[in-house]
Amino acid sequence: MPREFDGPAPAMGPDFRFILRVLAAHRTLIVVIVLALTALSAFAVSRMKDNYTSEALLLVDNRQVRVVRAEDQALNAITPEDGAILSEIEILKSTAVLSQAVADLKLATNPEFNPPVQADETKPFVERATAWTREQAHSVFGPELPGVVQAVLAHGDDMTKDTQLRETRAADSIDGVLDRVRRNLEVGVVGRSRVIQVRYTARDPEIAQKVVDTVVRRYMETRQQMDRDLSTSAIAWLEDRIATLRREVAEADTKVDAVRFKAGLVKNGNNGLMATTELEQARLRLAEATAIRARAVAQAQTLERSVGNGGSLASPVVAQLRATVASISTELAQLSRQYGPKHPRILDLQARLNEANSSLQQEVRHEIAGVREAANVAIEQENALKAMIARLESGYQTMAEEAVPLRTLEAEAQAKRQLLDSLLGRLEEVQAQQDNRAFPTAVKLVSAPQVPHEPSGPFRMLLLLAGFVASLAVAIFIVFGIELFQRRIRTPDAVRRILGVGTVHIVPHHSTRGTRGRLDRIFQNHPFSLFSESMRALFRNHLSDLGPVGSIAVTSARPQDGKTSMSLAVAQVAAQAGRRVVVVDTDFRRSRIDGLFNLSAKKGLSDWIAGTATLDEIVHSSDDAPYAMIPAGRLMPETLDRFNVDGLIHLMAGLSPHFDLVVFDTAPALAVSDARIVCGAASKVLFVSRWGHTTASDLQAVADLGPIDHSKFVAVMTDVNLKKAASRGYQGPYNSYMATRKYYGDTTLRTAP
Repeated sequence: MPREFDGPAPAMGPDFRFILRVLAAHRTLIVVIVLALTALSAFAVSRMKDNYTSEALLLVDNRQVRVVRAEDQALNAITPEDGAILSEIEILKSTAVLSQAVADLKLATNPEFNPPVQADETKPFVERATAWTREQAHSVFGPELPGVVQAVLAHGDDMTKDTQLRETRAADSIDGVLDRVRRNLEVGVVGRSRVIQVRYTARDPEIAQKVVDTVVRRYMETRQQMDRDLSTSAIAWLEDRIATLRREVAEADTKVDAVRFKAGLVKNGNNGLMATTELEQARLRLAEATAIRARAVAQAQTLERSVGNGGSLASPVVAQLRATVASISTELAQLSRQYGPKHPRILDLQARLNEANSSLQQEVRHEIAGVREAANVAIEQENALKAMIARLESGYQTMAEEAVPLRTLEAEAQAKRQLLDSLLGRLEEVQAQQDNRAFPTAVKLVSAPQVPHEPSGPFRMLLLLAGFVASLAVAIFIVFGIELFQRRIRTPDAVRRILGVGTVHIVPHHSTRGTRGRLDRIFQNHPFSLFSESMRALFRNHLSDLGPVGSIAVTSARPQDGKTSMSLAVAQVAAQAGRRVVVVDTDFRRSRIDGLFNLSAKKGLSDWIAGTATLDEIVHSSDDAPYAMIPAGRLMPETLDRFNVDGLIHLMAGLSPHFDLVVFDTAPALAVSDARIVCGAASKVLFVSRWGHTTASDLQAVADLGPIDHSKFVAVMTDVNLKKAASRGYQGPYNSYMATRKYYGDTTLRTAP
């Protein structure tokens, strides 16, 4: 039953007491479910066959792992360690490797791996069903079958052909075999190491070992072949790339030379540009010419000053001429003292002296002119060099701008040349590795697979324990599912919440064996029982204030809610309290009072309504009941048409001189409208809901009939099993049962029936 009908929920947290009580109340169902499911689990576990697991360990050397692209292989690219190991695992589980292992072991013909090939002499179900239907049809219709039957049989034949075709394809294909191998094959990394663990589980230990051994062997062969293929592809790629680079390097060198010659940036022997060298040399020559010019000018000026000041030249010719002039002058002076000026020798010496002075002057002038000419030449050379340097400097900017693309071309040519050298070295390395003896294996077998001697599963005890736990969970789920979907009313709080009433009176369950549901007899025979005390409390608290003459309408939502028994019990309580009580049965369609008191042959309320009987004729009594009764009588159409509030008021007026209390046993409120007529005429309305029988939907339907007059509406919940309600954890007055049952169960307070 939903928690909304279990009374107010706790402030927070689950109600563990309620949970435990619900489980205790359904313990028998839980035990049955657990035992049944555990037995099924034990049977299933016992039918399981032993499995054997064989394993092998592989060590991955990531330094020698080959990559999967020829370009990366050629350039010696190394993948990260984790990625390399995961790549090896994917290769090991690839279809290529497993297909080769399946072919080597011929697993396609093994029934364990390919069930369609197993020997099965029984025909498929569809084929057998079609054949049996055809035989039965021929036995019924003869050789000629109706068209509908022939169409059905033809459809069965088509389904048979499709089934056989699928089985044939499954037997010929290895896809299913590969799927089964993959399901039982485990490949993974051991911890954080570079060790790969290969495990296979099979029913046959030898097959488990063979599968692991074959898969590992085929994997290593495939890996080596991949490395060889990669090396071959790398060599071809390298050779093609090297040839391309050689052409590109040659073209780059040609472009560099063309740009250099075009710009005049020719290299000299010292690996420098000629334009720069020429400018530097011109500047050096200018410096030398400047020095020479300075020396020549200084020398000329010195000579001119020395000649003007009577100085002498450092020329050997001038010195010799000066010596001759001095010698002649000396000789002339000596002879002049001896001879006169007219002496021939004096004249000869004078002539010789004049000639020597003339030669000396001419030589001095010649020397000065030579020095001056040298100075002029030095000046002209200096000016020429200056002009050349200016010309070179003016074109140097243009040459520098043209040198930028030249340097770019030279850098590109140099980079290509270096890449070419690197690829040439790598080509030699890969060519050396292409030899199997020089080709190291990237994956090494550390531990070879062995034939297992002990089964690896199934773990029967663990499975049995898991089955027990699962069965317990299923049982608890079923129990709470029953409680969740149980919509029957079991708490007074649910009645209050749905009908909007203030209080709900509880009438506990009491055994009715031998009384045919007569609660009035229970009250009479067990006056000190909990049931009897609850009936007294009901009458005193809710029904005793009706005045000298009152009426009570007892109704319920639907049949078998206990309204008739409650009507008789209320009448019994009121009669024993000294009231003169009459019970009027207004349920014309299904009257129970007629059968309980054998009044079927006597006149009843319907006869009075029809005008065929008086009040005295319809009121009856019984020796075993302290109250009078008016049966419903025969059901006639005019009875239902004339049944109204005015008629009931007239009836109560006629009964008032003889009775203090009129108890109306009505029809169910949801069945017919008669109950609403009686409730409108009565002083009190006793609404009966039966514990565990009346549903929340019934109460909601009653609430939807119209507003309830709370001044005369009394809600009663009958047949409450207090012990069961308390054990299941329902909230309300049930918890007090354990404390009060001993009090009411005192045998000394009971009277004999």
